[in-house]
Amino acid sequence: MRPMRSEPAVPTLLDELVPVWTDRTVQGMAVNASSERVAESIRETSLDDARLASLLVAARTAGASLGQHRPFVETGDFEPGFVRLGESDSEVCLGFIGRPWPGGAPGPEVRDVADFCDSEAYDLVKVAVSIRCAPADYGTLLVTETRIVVGPLARRHFGLYWRLVKPGSSLVRRSLLRAIARRAEAGQLS
Repeated sequence: MRPMRSEPAVPTLLDELVPVWTDRTVQGMAVNASSERVAESIRETSLDDARLASLLVAARTAGASLGQHRPFVETGDFEPGFVRLGESDSEVCLGFIGRPWPGGAPGPEVRDVADFCDSEAYDLVKVAVSIRCAPADYGTLLVTETRIVVGPLARRHFGLYWRLVKPGSSLVRRSLLRAIARRAEAGQLS
């Protein structure tokens, strides 16, 4: 895997946090609601609202994630060390550093964005997840993007792990997008 970079059409917070990555996934969908309503829904939707995501994350966490009823942007994928890296009016970024594969030792403690940005990924991975929205002619474009920086000593372990987990991770993200869109379109805001 070689590091990649792209020039964004519209710069995002994720572009500042992880401008170069080894792997990424991007998923998006159209939402029939204002971008303000979608942005609020991003901050309020929990994994419990995303049925498939809730089940898949529960399987990975041996049930520890069930019944948390906290917004996804506060919990992430329940990976130890998940922290909020930053946010704007239309975007929330989360991240963690570690070795998520079975038998992988915990990574360094990440308390904030400075810890995340200052850490080197020699034998671990740095993962940043962005959930963002942008106004469009049809309503709002809702996007989730995950960027992963794989350290040179983590390539083999992560490569095997990611081949198994990536399809499920994509299903989690798609389920979360649908839950955010449902909440925004229904106007179920607190």
